[in-house]
Amino acid sequence: MLNHKGTCILETARLILRPFTVNDIEDMYYNWACDEEVTRYLTWKEHKDINRTSLAVALWVKSYNEKEFYNWVIQDKKNKKIMGSICLFSVDNYNGNCEVGYCLGKEFWNKGIMYEALIRVIDFAFCEIGFERISARRHLGNLASGRVMKKCKFIYEGTLRNVIKDKEGNLVDCKYYSILKSDYIKDKLLLHNK
Repeated sequence: MLNHKGTCILETARLILRPFTVNDIEDMYYNWACDEEVTRYLTWKEHKDINRTSLAVALWVKSYNEKEFYNWVIQDKKNKKIMGSICLFSVDNYNGNCEVGYCLGKEFWNKGIMYEALIRVIDFAFCEIGFERISARRHLGNLASGRVMKKCKFIYEGTLRNVIKDKEGNLVDCKYYSILKSDYIKDKLLLHNK
């Protein structure tokens, strides 16, 4: 049985993961949502105007009432700058699994930020909610995302052909990865006992 808590505030050494608010609209738009390079391998197109960002954030804010909705903005603890987002979706209560997705502004790439955010969300998902498995997928070309998954100990499971439409509506192949609660807990215990 999963213990759903909704989008709780989570912290790491450098980051605060928290629910989006309407005050984040402008920063989200300029820091990543309008950037064609950031959305290159995603399933949604870059936002051509701030109204699109506003609609997305309004929908998320409304959804925070649901205990099974998990969508965090990634914020720098020191300067309060918002840098990207991370979410859990495709929640399967019966089988105790979900999928993770994330997006980070180009200015913040290659600084270990997404690794830090993803590790915290994995810990929350396994240790506080009780998920047994988290999956993740990436476009074949998105090598950076694959590196983050591997660093977080996701295991590559296979490539699915024509599995999802990209932002242009074309079916693309994706590599699929997963991490199991049993493996995560075992690794965590090993680290703790060193």
